[in-house]
Amino acid sequence: MRTLALIFLLLLGQATSGHAYPDRPLALILPFPWTGSTDIAGVPRFSKLSKVMQTLAPSLTDYLVQQVQQSIAATLGQPVHVYHRVQGKTNIGTRYVATAAPDGYTLLFADNPTITLAPVLNPGLRFDPGKDLVPVATFAHMPIAMVAASGHPVPSVREIIDRARRLPGSINYASAGGGSTSHLIGELFRAMSNAKIVHVNYNGSLAALGAIVTSQIEIGFVPLAAVLPFLDGGKVKLIAVGSAARHPVLPNVPTIHEAGIPGFDASGWFGVFAPARTPGAIVSLLNYEINRALSEESLQRALIAQGLLPAPGTAEDFRALVEKDRARWAQLLKAAPGYP
Repeated sequence: MRTLALIFLLLLGQATSGHAYPDRPLALILPFPWTGSTDIAGVPRFSKLSKVMQTLAPSLTDYLVQQVQQSIAATLGQPVHVYHRVQGKTNIGTRYVATAAPDGYTLLFADNPTITLAPVLNPGLRFDPGKDLVPVATFAHMPIAMVAASGHPVPSVREIIDRARRLPGSINYASAGGGSTSHLIGELFRAMSNAKIVHVNYNGSLAALGAIVTSQIEIGFVPLAAVLPFLDGGKVKLIAVGSAARHPVLPNVPTIHEAGIPGFDASGWFGVFAPARTPGAIVSLLNYEINRALSEESLQRALIAQGLLPAPGTAEDFRALVEKDRARWAQLLKAAPGYP
């Protein structure tokens, strides 16, 4: 009721002034390359061929953005144009929104590392995502899977912890890249279990999975969305998932919490942001429309089938999640070997 009241006051006030929001198209900025977020695709190496392939095969991130685009445009009655701004990893696109007019017409679709780790990985940034952006709505959570090659007996979480304590440094783990969500969750696993495992940095989930499939490395932490296509052929085996609850498409796979580290709960996420000082009523309106889209059963099924989880909630809920992750991930990354 509070949200609806804010929306009503916003529309009433702007209508009386002759400028009801929105009265022109919106821009949704995507700071990732066409292959998707760095959690999935790694750091792109651009070429003419790669650009052609990217246009032929939309990424998971593009799919999510399309759902946000359609949900906002359909209900607000204005087009929502999506623009890729990918130079400087994700920093250029994020800064573009952070410095835009706070009027609700320029929005950002971003993931966890883009928002929570930018100041840690890039101390010279000319903006601060925590101060210059306001969370609007979480769209989806991205569980991270702990996986192993299927060619030999798959170890349990408990076995990995016991062996890593007994033989420090004997187990390497693959991630989708330094500073990625999968790397962060691998470091959280190491910190909470006191298991002396060693991080091996790969350029994206596919590269990490390739190393696991060919038994170059024993285990990995990889987004579940990237792992699912490898399960049908038996190329990899799931050990556990890092989220608080089991994933609906894999009800027999335990959580890391259940399998050996009580209290373990960490996932990636995707969400929408606006420039700081965007009126609260506009933020509430956008949050309401995104949540309304997430309430549709067809979209819920589609997200779950791709290894994600729909994440409806208030803007305040999203802000609390961002602040929690910013604090814990920054602290964890600063303590990780090879990072500032």
